[in-house]
Amino acid sequence: MQDKIIFREMLSEIKKLADERGNRLSQAEIREFFQNAHLEESHFQMIFEYLAGEKIQVEGYEPKGAGAEKSAEPKEAETEEGGTPLDFYLEELQQLVQIPQEEKWKLFQMAAAGDGQAKSRLTQGYLQTVYDLSQTYQYGGVPMGDLVQEGNIGLMLALEELEVGLELEEYEKYLYEKIQAAMEEALEESQDIQDMGERIAERANHLQEAVKNLERDLEHKVSIEELSAYLEMPVEEIKDILRMAGDEISVDALHAEDRK
Repeated sequence: MQDKIIFREMLSEIKKLADERGNRLSQAEIREFFQNAHLEESHFQMIFEYLAGEKIQVEGYEPKGAGAEKSAEPKEAETEEGGTPLDFYLEELQQLVQIPQEEKWKLFQMAAAGDGQAKSRLTQGYLQTVYDLSQTYQYGGVPMGDLVQEGNIGLMLALEELEVGLELEEYEKYLYEKIQAAMEEALEESQDIQDMGERIAERANHLQEAVKNLERDLEHKVSIEELSAYLEMPVEEIKDILRMAGDEISVDALHAEDRK
């Protein structure tokens, strides 16, 4: 789980780096950025595709489906619905050559022993599994493209943690569980953010009501210090609520210098 968090933070940081450089990065810069992450070539291809979907130009890399976009009559409807990264992902799935069942166990054994090519082949071979599993969570409040991205991260990390000597069924079960866990964690985080937003809204409403009541009683605009004494709430806590609430509380409710 910690590796997954770190990898997601790295994706966020590379997007910030791209923003600083005009949404344009070279493949060499990306590879250098992830040099300590011990990624395989297939992982880098997924990162390139992810960045391309985020409207970041990766020099020397052509996103999947780009050829269709260059046609004389671009199909706008196909790219407007659902999200471009997911569309590219589905197009890539159609082009992948599936792994014959009799080869899977050998590839898992090789990957567990550290073989990079085997990990790459398995990554490509289980992209469809990621998409299929994402369908079971499609009504959970997280966009499908984000679910697929989280599942891909779970898949990549799972292939780095394989144990030697397991049966094929055990390997596949392990991948499924890791992919599902990644998606479920994304759903939990989304719910946590939603819950936090609701709590902030409740506290903001409580604060705004207190401001109105206190101003009515005192017949002047109240300061944070007066509000703090009235609510028996620390000044810093009130300032935190104001910062998180944004425009939910009228700027005229408190003195401007008190909001800083």
